[in-house]
Amino acid sequence: DGPDGFKYYWRDMRRPAPAYVRRQNGGGSVMVWGAFSAAGKSKLAILRGCQNSGDYIYTLSEYLLPFAHANYGVDFASQQDNASIHASRETKQFLEENEMSTMVWPDRSPDGNPIDNVWSAMAAKVYAHGLQYHTVAELDPRCWDAIGQEYLLRLVESMPRRCLAVIKQKGGLTKYKLLI
Repeated sequence: DGPDGFKYYWRDMRRPAPAYVRRQNGGGSVMVWGAFSAAGKSKLAILRGCQNSGDYIYTLSEYLLPFAHANYGVDFASQQDNASIHASRETKQFLEENEMSTMVWPDRSPDGNPIDNVWSAMAAKVYAHGLQYHTVAELDPRCWDAIGQEYLLRLVESMPRRCLAVIKQKGGLTKYKLLI
């Protein structure tokens, strides 16, 4: 096929024909979980398959709690969206048992969560220079480490403005979708 999906296309016959490669099965995807604060970043969790409440609770207990306790003791609040595994009875019970408070956040307001900005910055680093990966192991684990503390502090400092913008928009979209 040609570059636009058609079978035939015009090209300069004096030059070698370009090769166009197309994935047969669409490739795969990787889900990651991480947290950050003014104090730094948690370890990055590579998640396998679809996640349920039990998986999420495991991630919180193995990644968020150690990070939060090391930096803030037991006096901290976390932010999460309202995905079903975040709002499940099982997860709420875990949060309550571990005395973890979470910020109240509107259902349809994902752009107020600064971790989305971090994921965008990390994806830009992963795919810099048009790189493609065939396995999860090939992904450069240093991309998470390359997210600098200065950038994270800017995101933390943007929280009051983000919260006000979400309130002003009544939970709708704000300008904070991507702050890279």
